[in-house]
Amino acid sequence: MALILVKFGKNNPAEKIKLGSASLDDDVVLIQNGVYWALDDMKQYTKAKVYAIKEDFLARGYEESNSKVPLINYAQLIELIEKHPKSIS
Repeated sequence: MALILVKFGKNNPAEKIKLGSASLDDDVVLIQNGVYWALDDMKQYTKAKVYAIKEDFLARGYEESNSKVPLINYAQLIELIEKHPKSIS
């Protein structure tokens, strides 16, 4: 069980590897430019639960309704960080 932070866009091969290696009990958070992934159906990339930082998503000109993953705030990110003994970023 790990928390995986994705902060780069879809053209970054390392992010694709992180998403592909995530397991069902992992959580993935899309932050910074990683929120561009939230425009796609994430089931094609990962088995893990995926969230995106709302502030980062909206800052890039999107509406909440454009996201295909749940949007969370930074306080909820802290809760996920506290929940997971390991993180990958």
